[in-house]
Amino acid sequence: MLCSRQELGLGAENAGIWELSKTWELGSDVLAAINAAPSMTVSITPNRPDLLSHLGVAREVAAATGVRRRSSNWRLVETGPGAATLARVVVEDPAGCKRYVARVIRNVKVGPSPDWLKQRLEAVGQRSINNVVDATNYVLHELGQPLHAFDMGRIAAETGLPTIRVRRANPGETLRTLDGEERKLDADDLIIADADRPVALAGVMGGAESEVTSSTKTVLLESAYFDPSTVRRTARRHALHTESSHRFERTADWGCVHKALDRCAQIIAEVAKGEVAKGVLDVSQKIEQPAEISLRLDRVARILGVSFPAETVVQLLDPLEIRCCARNEGALRFQPPTFRPDLTREIDLIEEIARRYGHDAIPDRLPDASGDYRYQPPADDTVERAREALLASGVSEAVTWGFGSPDAYLNGVGTQEVPLRLKNPLGEEMSALRTSLLPGLLAVLRHNQRHGAKSLKLFEVGTTFHARKSKADEDERDRALPLEVLRVAVVMWGERHEGRWYQGNEHIDFSDLSGVVDNLGAKLQVVIAKQPKKAANLHPFATAELSCGGEVLGIAGQLHPEKSDSLELTGPVYVAELSFNALKLLGTRPITYQPLPKHPGTRRDLAVVVGDSVPAEDIRCYLAENAGGGIGKVIERVWLFDVYRGEGIEKSKVSLAFAIEYRHPDRTLTDAEVNQAFEKVIANLKKEFALEVRG
Repeated sequence: MLCSRQELGLGAENAGIWELSKTWELGSDVLAAINAAPSMTVSITPNRPDLLSHLGVAREVAAATGVRRRSSNWRLVETGPGAATLARVVVEDPAGCKRYVARVIRNVKVGPSPDWLKQRLEAVGQRSINNVVDATNYVLHELGQPLHAFDMGRIAAETGLPTIRVRRANPGETLRTLDGEERKLDADDLIIADADRPVALAGVMGGAESEVTSSTKTVLLESAYFDPSTVRRTARRHALHTESSHRFERTADWGCVHKALDRCAQIIAEVAKGEVAKGVLDVSQKIEQPAEISLRLDRVARILGVSFPAETVVQLLDPLEIRCCARNEGALRFQPPTFRPDLTREIDLIEEIARRYGHDAIPDRLPDASGDYRYQPPADDTVERAREALLASGVSEAVTWGFGSPDAYLNGVGTQEVPLRLKNPLGEEMSALRTSLLPGLLAVLRHNQRHGAKSLKLFEVGTTFHARKSKADEDERDRALPLEVLRVAVVMWGERHEGRWYQGNEHIDFSDLSGVVDNLGAKLQVVIAKQPKKAANLHPFATAELSCGGEVLGIAGQLHPEKSDSLELTGPVYVAELSFNALKLLGTRPITYQPLPKHPGTRRDLAVVVGDSVPAEDIRCYLAENAGGGIGKVIERVWLFDVYRGEGIEKSKVSLAFAIEYRHPDRTLTDAEVNQAFEKVIANLKKEFALEVRG
C-alpha cells in the first residue's frame, strides 16, 4: 500500500507518498530505520507538574523498576564577550518573577531542524518550526522548564544595550502574540517588554514582533520562574492555554531554571551553529527551600496498617530524591526536592510510601469498630430540616452555578441588584457572582421544558453574594470580601398531578407554592406570614412578602407573564426565595405538648363576597382572633376552603369561603354558645371589611 508519513502516524508530512531510502535493507524494522521508539502515554494529575517532562517520567520509572537513571553527558561551551556586555535584564515585579536568567547566543543560522530533533518533537505531537524554536520546545519536554527565544536584533535598547524588562502592563498597551492575535493588555498582566513596548506575555506566549525568523542573527534566550497564580490569571483572561502556561500554572521547578537554560543554549549551539556568550544575565529573588517534613513512624503504621522500619522508609523515598536529613527516636525528617511542590505535609510522605510500597502489597484488615462513638447532632440543623421539609413536599433539589450573566441579576426576580463581577470570568455569561438563586433555577426549568417535561418542582439551597457596606468595627479582611447570604429558593410549574388521570387535569397555582412555604415554616418551627407585595418581575396580584415577627424573610409569587416570555418559559411559573440568615436570627418556637381533645368540636362555614383587592389572609386572621366571641380560647383553626369568581359575583369582587372549627378544652360547647359567637363575629366582620355574607 502506498502511504504518506502522516497516514502512517509517523510524521506531519502529507505532500505525497513516502519514499523510503534505498540504503534500507528489505525486511528490516522500519521503526529502527527511522529511529522511532515505542511511545508511552501517561495521564498527569494537576498536583504533579514534575511529570510534565521526560526527566520526571524517567525519574518515576527508574524508582518503580529499580533501574538506575542515566545522567546526561552534554557540555556547554562559552566563547566571546560576556553576556552582560551585550544585553541587560531588569525585573520590576519581583513578586511575579522570582528568577529570570538569560543567555546571549550570537551568529546563529536559523533553518530547518535536523531529523533527530524533528522526529523527537513529532513523537510528542509538537510541530517543527525552526532549529532555534525547536530547541526551546525540546528542552520544555525534556526537562519541563518553559523557555523563550527572542530575536535580540528586534529588542529595543536602553542605555546602549538591548533591554528586557519584566513588569506589569500599562493602560492601553497591546501585544500581537505569536498566534497573530492583537491583544489588549490588562494592568494585572505580567509581561516581558523591551525599552519601548511589550514583547511577550510572561509564561504564556511570545510576541510576533520579536520572534525568531530566518533573518535572526543573535538570540536572547530566556528561562524564568513566574508566579503560578499570575500566569493562570493572564492565560484565563486572554483565553490562552499553551504548553508554557500549562506548566507555570502548576508551579515550575525553580531549581531547574539555570540547568534548562544551559541545556537549550547547548542544543542551539549544536543545531544552529551559534556561539554562546560567556556568563548569564541573572536576576534572582530569595526563594525559600522546600520546608523539611517530619515523619512519625507510628503515624505511618496507623494510616497504612503496616509498620515500616526507619531504614525501609528511607529506601522507599530516596529513589524519588526525597532525602532523609535527620533521624530521631521514632521520627524522621525529610527534605522534599524543588520539583515536588505537592509535598508539604506528613500525610503527603505517607502517600508516597504507600505508592512505592504498592497498594496491593498492603494487607487487608477490617477497621477497628471499637470505641465509644456517639452521634452528635449539629448545633444548627436549620438547612437540613429545610431540605427535609421541601423533599417531603415533593420538591426535588437542584444545584446551579454560583455565577451567571450580570443581566440576569440586574433584571432579576423579586430583587434587582448590581452584582459583583469576576476579574477572570470564563465568559460574559459567567462573569457575575449571583445575588439570587432564582435565575439559575429558571434556567433549569427552561432546559426541562425544552426537553418535553410536563411539570417541575425544584428547590436549591445556596449562597448569594452582595457588595458589603463597610463598618468601622469590621475586620479589614472581611471588608474586602463580599457579603454572603445563605438562601433557599423554590420554582414550581406544570401539572399538579402529572400522570394521574384519576385526579383530574389540574395545574400548579399559588396555593401549591403557599403550601410548600407553610410546610417549610412548620418544619423550622416558625409561622411564615404572607402579605400582598409588588416585586420586580412578579405578577402584581399574585405576589406575597414572606415575614415572621416583623422580619422580612423573602418573597413568593407568580412570575410575571412578560418575564416568562423573555425567559422563553411556558405556562404560569411560581417562585419563592427566603433568607436562612434571617430565619436563624428569629430562632424557633418552643415545641409544646398538646393532649388529644377530650370533648367534641363543631364547625361553622362562612362565605363572604369582598373586593378582590382584600387579602383573604387578613380575613382569616381576623376570624382566628375574634370568632370566639367571648367564650374563651375555643377556635381550634380557621382555613380558606373555596374561592369563587363568576356568575352572580361582580367582576371586581370574589367569594371566599372559610371554615371555623370550635372546641373547648374542658367541656362540650352548646349550639347556642357557638351560634351566638358566630353571629357576633359576622356582624363585626361586616364593619371591619365592608363585605357581604352569602346565604
